[in-house]
Formats: sequence, structure tokens, C-alpha cells
Amino acid sequence: MRQLSFNDRLAPRRAAAAGKRVARRSRTAWLRVIRRRARLLGVAAAFTALVSASCWWLLQPGHAEALGASARHAFMSATAALGMTVENVYSAGHREAKPAAILAALEINRGDPILAFAPEQARARLLALDWVESATIERRLPDTIRVEITERRPFALWQHDQRIQMIDRLGTVINATDVPRYGHLPLIVGAGAPNHAPALFDIMRAEPAILRRLVSAVWVGSRRWDLHFASGLTVRLPETGTARAWQRLARLLGAYDMRQQRIVSIDLRLPDRAVFTKRPDEAMDGSST
Repeated sequence: MRQLSFNDRLAPRRAAAAGKRVARRSRTAWLRVIRRRARLLGVAAAFTALVSASCWWLLQPGHAEALGASARHAFMSATAALGMTVENVYSAGHREAKPAAILAALEINRGDPILAFAPEQARARLLALDWVESATIERRLPDTIRVEITERRPFALWQHDQRIQMIDRLGTVINATDVPRYGHLPLIVGAGAPNHAPALFDIMRAEPAILRRLVSAVWVGSRRWDLHFASGLTVRLPETGTARAWQRLARLLGAYDMRQQRIVSIDLRLPDRAVFTKRPDEAMDGSST
């Protein structure tokens, strides 16, 4: 015997109906997937088109610069509205450089946005000024700019190409306008003289009394010095052994009265002797030292 169910007659129909419902649900799911992907593809296509159009616009001449300038201007205006503007400029270390020239080199005015100020560019302009050897510039937010200047130290006057200019120890030309005010500085003459003068003057400082009487030092033939003194005496130094020749000169000046003996030049180019030259109306003597 087999147990029967009251629903046996309806089972085939329900199975068919269930199959149809599963098929409908499957088709609906696929349609949803297709629609979702279509929407995503549409959004991606629109985004790609927008990016491409933006890139094309930016690549056009002047557009990127204009956009950047506009954004920068808006940012600077906003910071200025918050009080970040230049109200104070302080400078230290300058004595010869004029305050007006320093301020002009900074290219800043009261009320300008302080974040728009470029310290490195301003520093380059400062270094182009006479007297300025080095400079540091700081922005002190919200409203102050500080400048620290180191000036060049005059070392000598340099005569070259029919001009006299003031130079520092490194041979850098300071200017030609303050020459009369620094007429007490020693005069060096000749092309290349600034490169060799520091070593010569370091040697001559061993005899400061003689150095004070020096009027000029002439760089001769790009290899040696001729020294001219206030008394009219000319001393010819050798190409090498300058320190030893200077010591010999000190001994000679201590042993001889140049004015009394009317000596106008001493040639020290020979290592074992000094050659004296007297005025033309007197006999010329040579002596060894």
C-alpha cells in the first residue's frame, strides 16, 4: 500500500509554476546586472569625457597659466584679508648700502600679501647691489620681513683699463664711485693684480712701517711685482721668494739712507745681490747683500 497525499494531483502544476518563477527571477537578475553595468559604463564614459575635455582645455596656450594665476590671486587675497600683509621691514648689518636701495631690491610695499613675497628672488637682487657680500631674508608671519646683510670690506684700489675701482680681498669689484673717499687704500695696477695682491700684502704686513710708505704695487708681466713708495723709490721683487726679498728690503732700508744716497730703485730679482740705481746725475753703483 502507498500512502497518498491530497496534493498529488497539483504537484506537476506547482513544479511547472515554480520553474517559471525561477526563470523569471533569473532573467530579472540578468537585466539588473546589465542595467547596473550600463549605468557604470555611462558614468565612466562621462567622467572620461570630462577629464579629456579638461586636459584639452589646460593644454591650450595660456589656459593653465591663467588658471594657476587666478587661483594664486584668490589665495593671496584671502590671506591678506586675514591680516597677513607686509607692515614692517627690518634690515641689519648695512653701513654703506643705502636703505632705499635695499628696499627697492626687495620689491615690496606696505600692505602687499606677505606670502606673495619670494625671499630667494629678493636675495638675488640684494647680492647685485654694491657693497653687499651676503644676505639672509626671513618672513616673520604675519607681517614682518627681516634682512641681515654682510658688506664687503675694501681691500685696495685697482687700476686697470684706465679705470680705478675699489675691490675686496677676493678681488670682487665693489664700485668705482667711492674711490675718492677710500684714497688711503693701497693701489694695485695691472691685469690679474687682484688675484695675487692678498698674498703680497700678507707678506708685507711683517714690516708695517715700510708698508705704510707704499704708494702702489704693479703686477708686471703676470709674474712679479714692482713696488713704488712715497719717497720715489721703486723696488723690483723677484718672481719667486717674495717673502725672502721683502726681508732683504727691510734690512737694506735700515742700512741705507735712500734720500741721502739718492737711490731711486732697488732690484731684488737676483737672489745673491741687490742692484741700486741712483739718480741720473750720479754714478750707478751695485752692491751685494
